[in-house]
Amino acid sequence: MISEHNIHEEGLRELIEKRRLQQPGSVNDRMAPEFVSCSEDARECTVRFHLKPEMRNPIGWLHGGVTSTMMDMGMGLLAFYHKQEMCPTTSMTINYLRPNRIGGYLVVNSRIAHLGKKIVHLTATAWMEDEKKHLTATATASYAVIGKRKQEKMEKKKISASTKLSAAK
Repeated sequence: MISEHNIHEEGLRELIEKRRLQQPGSVNDRMAPEFVSCSEDARECTVRFHLKPEMRNPIGWLHGGVTSTMMDMGMGLLAFYHKQEMCPTTSMTINYLRPNRIGGYLVVNSRIAHLGKKIVHLTATAWMEDEKKHLTATATASYAVIGKRKQEKMEKKKISASTKLSAAK
């Protein structure tokens, strides 16, 4: 018998892979989050990211903007999974606690703090995979649940803008 936990785990794995494959060359594809685990109710999810040389800042550590993006991706993934609708980030606060070194894996654990009809609020922690006892960053973020109708309108605008760009070339 398949447990609810296994269903959530499989659903999150599929979502990560689907996003990566649907958008070749995008942030989702280039940063390529990897599923690590989720809680029984899937209100908590852990992903990891390989820290590549092109992600470094001028002094050789992981760029803070990349750290922020990875944490946003981890939390946004969980918001989308629960709402099954687009959930753009409306606010995010990140606290950098220590640098992340290139070459390893950054692990991001995200948790839903509030799952409302219009807003999802999450928290996240990050650490180097081989140094779990030492957090490197924490974050909180809110995501707006935009609804299917608004999402369809946005898709139409995106297609229209893309068509205009192609015609201009």
